[in-house]
Amino acid sequence: MTGLVLAGGLSSRFGNDKSRVVLHDDAGDMADFSLRLLSSLKEVRELAVSCRADQVEDMKGKRATLVPDEEDGPPTPLKGLVAALRRLPAPVLAIPCDLPLMTPDILELLIRARARALAEKTPQSPALLRTTFIDRDGFLESLIGIYEAESLPFLEKALHQGRWSIWSALPREGNCLVPRPDSPAFLNMNTQEEFQWAVGYLTTRR
Repeated sequence: MTGLVLAGGLSSRFGNDKSRVVLHDDAGDMADFSLRLLSSLKEVRELAVSCRADQVEDMKGKRATLVPDEEDGPPTPLKGLVAALRRLPAPVLAIPCDLPLMTPDILELLIRARARALAEKTPQSPALLRTTFIDRDGFLESLIGIYEAESLPFLEKALHQGRWSIWSALPREGNCLVPRPDSPAFLNMNTQEEFQWAVGYLTTRR
């Protein structure tokens, strides 16, 4: 399994590149922290970072394969995921670079659920395309998920049609959906206020 950090966003709400923010003193910036998180999973054999072309030079020191966006236009997570699935061994376990409180045990829930889904699969079952979390309101955490090689044609179709949502790009029957735990691990550090909240949370835990 390839562990992929999605780091190609513009961080417009945050104000500067979130992937370079240092939050954990002993783990480097958020891209480093995310890579270390993925590397702690025994199922992850390769590491990669999805990024914009203008980030490549700054990212060269990372111990991971760099996967620049291949499509023109503004960066989106969908473009990064498509480029990764085209170039990297599948399946791909993707996480965004702005999850400062994510833990290995949460990601292991996806890995175990995928293994069960594959074990229970019959010749008549639809192809497994994605394993991801679903919350109580039916929202899919599409940026935190395991994507199979079979998902690429659907994701490419959505991309070429200008549909940027990974959430709706795949048919429902191809999903293995895992109930999302009620955990601060899912905090997205989209704003400076959320960054400060994460700093405070980590300070109280030390």
